[in-house]
Amino acid sequence: MISKANDTDYQRYLALVWLGNAMKRVHRRSDEAGALIEWIEEHILDLCEGLRAGDETAFVEATKSIPVKRRGRMPDHSDEAEKATNSDKAWRDLRKHVECLASQAESVAPDLLSTRLAELAEIARLSPEDVAILELPLRYETQPFLESLVDSITRARRFGPSGIGKAVMSCFLDMNPKTIGRRLAVDAPLVASGLLNMDSDGDIDIPSRLKKIAWAPEEETDVRRLLLDASAPTELDWCDFDHVADDRDRLEQMLLGALQEGKKGVNILLYGPNGTGKTELSKVLANRLGATLFSGGEKDERGNEPSRSERLADLGLAGRLLGKDPNALLLFDEMDDILGGGFPGPMSFGLFFGRRHRSDGSKLFLNRLLEENAAPTIWTTNHAASIDPAFLRRMTYVVHIRKPPLQVRERILTRQLERHKVHIEPAQVARLVREFDMAPGVMEGPIRAAALVPEAERLAMLERSLRHIAALMGGKRRVQSTPARFDPTFIQADQDLVALADRLTRRGAQPLSLCLHGPPGTGKSAYVRYLADRMGMEVLHKRASDLLDKYVGESEQNIARAFEEALATRSFLIIDEADSLLADRRGAHHNWEVIQVNELLTQMESHPLPFACTTNYTEKLDVATHRRFVFKVRFGYSSTEQAAGLFRLYFGMEPPAALSSLQGLTPGDFAVVRHKAEITGQLDDADALVAMLREECEAKPNLPGSIGFSPVA
Repeated sequence: MISKANDTDYQRYLALVWLGNAMKRVHRRSDEAGALIEWIEEHILDLCEGLRAGDETAFVEATKSIPVKRRGRMPDHSDEAEKATNSDKAWRDLRKHVECLASQAESVAPDLLSTRLAELAEIARLSPEDVAILELPLRYETQPFLESLVDSITRARRFGPSGIGKAVMSCFLDMNPKTIGRRLAVDAPLVASGLLNMDSDGDIDIPSRLKKIAWAPEEETDVRRLLLDASAPTELDWCDFDHVADDRDRLEQMLLGALQEGKKGVNILLYGPNGTGKTELSKVLANRLGATLFSGGEKDERGNEPSRSERLADLGLAGRLLGKDPNALLLFDEMDDILGGGFPGPMSFGLFFGRRHRSDGSKLFLNRLLEENAAPTIWTTNHAASIDPAFLRRMTYVVHIRKPPLQVRERILTRQLERHKVHIEPAQVARLVREFDMAPGVMEGPIRAAALVPEAERLAMLERSLRHIAALMGGKRRVQSTPARFDPTFIQADQDLVALADRLTRRGAQPLSLCLHGPPGTGKSAYVRYLADRMGMEVLHKRASDLLDKYVGESEQNIARAFEEALATRSFLIIDEADSLLADRRGAHHNWEVIQVNELLTQMESHPLPFACTTNYTEKLDVATHRRFVFKVRFGYSSTEQAAGLFRLYFGMEPPAALSSLQGLTPGDFAVVRHKAEITGQLDDADALVAMLREECEAKPNLPGSIGFSPVA
């Protein structure tokens, strides 16, 4: 029986039209004719519903009187001439009844699917023949009543229940097969738009997404929204992308011009790590422009992930649907799924070409698609390196989206927590953002996990989840703020570090360079973090081992990328173990050693933000580095007074007299001993603490001499 009562009349009307067309094209003694008669007998109540009594009786009698071949047998007639005469007359009578009933039903109002197809035809510029060709397989896939009618012919022809080829379509639509072939050509609207495809067996197929226009509820009236999905709202603001303000503002101007002038071939590529906000920036731009952002290549009507071929079909379809809309943008996430390295086998582009084609032909088609796409398209990818250069060359504008700076991440995390009703104190939010160096999108999952546990456990759950995510993604928990118990007055240096910090922070994030040198543990990196905190900047910490590479040329590229990242994220760049990168060129044995030093010196001179190097071996630095650093600060071992102050700071008690006899102490030693004492349970044993500090001093290869400026002395 037909489902959906409001669609019954129109489906009955179509069944009568298709049935009449088929009866004109099949021979009365063929298997197909017998199959049609059997289908009529099975569905006669559906076909006659609502008809006048006389019409229904005549139709039923005509059906019963046809002596055509059914179920592999002919009726038993002794007289062949009489048999032929009766058969011809009965077949003609039945056809006449079917055509009469179809004529009576012409005034039936179109159903929802027919209305949406008419809207689609207008937007995609489809001819009436195109609509009829598209409608048959679409109704076959979504309406069992009409599916059974088509199957009656396909089974009789032994094509199987799912094959709708040109011959079957010609039969039901009463259309010349050559006409159908022309409407299914590669460059014809149906195939070029991705609405239909002919597979290698010659069967006609439709993308699963198209079924939405048959199944979606009546409330959705925009066929474009059904097929392309308008993007969900964003919770981010224009200011959340201030760290890419120059590119963001240029994108706004360019997209505005493209929409106003109807420019073709506008392609924007946003690339960068997962969770950095590429999709959200697309939504923010659309909001700013007052445009609707449609998503192509997303999940189908049943939530299934589309294949690569289906995503390609969506790309062609989107061009058809949005081409004349002056307020539409198209978003295609995960660009590498479609345009990634290499090309699929010859059948993968069937949704565009309808038959076997060489992969270079497919590449040519995609090149043209990028050059001629009607709606401005924003592409995103996490891995731009996997995209074929031929496609990258056709991008109108490319933006590298990096992790937002500290203040932005803190603001976004606060909103994420509020959305999931997870209350965490602002100080803890700031700590989490600093401690877990993650993009905002990556934090969404751990926040959802925290929302599922009792309120008292939420902070602990959030921290644990973040820790596990960081480990899984190969990242590290990174404390970027000033270390606990840090006090610059307890650091031994040849300058007053507090006064220096006051002078530097008054200037803000201006270009300056520092070289901090001295023994390990004396507080060089901690002091830079202290400076960065005072300036309101995030720290980008790189070790020499992070930048050095075994391949020639890679170290220089890593150095350049570190400075680029610091500039993009407005971070205070620290390079530890700088002597490995700035070694004296006079002792170089290879050309690449010289080039490496040159690259770092060049980057230092042109960098517009604060930058610092630390080293334990200043004597190993190239002589040219001395004039490149604006500030050079020598760090040393703690004085007796500083050591006493550090003891009070780390252990909360007065130091024993034996502490004054120790030479070579550093703030790092006190941090190590406190951690050791926490493990051994000796934090309240002053003598044991001094003994552990003595062990740290004796482990050092060279005992210190007194140096420089001591603020406490």
